[in-house]
Amino acid sequence: MSAKQRFARHMTFFGAEGQDRISESTVAVIGVGGLGSQLVQQLAYLGVRRFTLIDADRVATSNLNRLIGAAAPDVGAWKVEIAARVITAVEPTAEIACERQPFTGKDLSAIASADVVFGCVDEDPPRLEILRSASAYALAYVDLASDITPEGEFGGRIVFAKDGERCLSCLGELDQHALARARMTKEQRAADDAIYGIDRAALDDGGPSVVSVNGVVASLAVTEFLVWRTGLREPAGFLTYRGDLGTVSRRADPPREFCAYCMRQWGSALAAG
Repeated sequence: MSAKQRFARHMTFFGAEGQDRISESTVAVIGVGGLGSQLVQQLAYLGVRRFTLIDADRVATSNLNRLIGAAAPDVGAWKVEIAARVITAVEPTAEIACERQPFTGKDLSAIASADVVFGCVDEDPPRLEILRSASAYALAYVDLASDITPEGEFGGRIVFAKDGERCLSCLGELDQHALARARMTKEQRAADDAIYGIDRAALDDGGPSVVSVNGVVASLAVTEFLVWRTGLREPAGFLTYRGDLGTVSRRADPPREFCAYCMRQWGSALAAG
């Protein structure tokens, strides 16, 4: 089957040139759990053929309610292997590099050649490492997050950062206390726990998660990638999905004169050539 036949319905939307731009893209996906597995499947259907998948986790039984491509026999398997299997089921000729380790920002070779980095991680310390790395290499970075709160709110958001226009730090989307805890010693964390009267190590960090909510957030991210790569329009910088309200809203923040991450590092990277 030729690409013209396979993507004929795409080309009536954004043309053969747009499809070529998508197919020539290289993407890095950090985190291929509930959000990331939805994301890679949709990107493969869209026509992306080159992937770097980064995740240090294995499939747990509790993942089977939302991990695309995983079934009971896959418990214990690497999540990146499941994601790679999903991609190759859609596009057998896809080029896939799997990194079975957490992304720390120390080795940037895995993302340096990417056109866009997608972050699908649960916590803010690794988000900050992805932000720093993407900014240093002047890479577009799409951050995805979903949440279900005890108060009944559920949904998620995406932040599309490029050209030093904005980032998670500019937008106030990073939990400063969580970032501070990541830098604490064991003794300092114990003192911090005592302040709140709780042992955080005893908490189950896995909150509620539903496949359909993750799917909406992943679809928003893939659509913004689509319009960006094909030139249909500029991507939205910040989209918020509220499933409890049945809404998707766009947040418009004025450009910031200086940011410790995106503007300074993008500027230095671009100046360096």
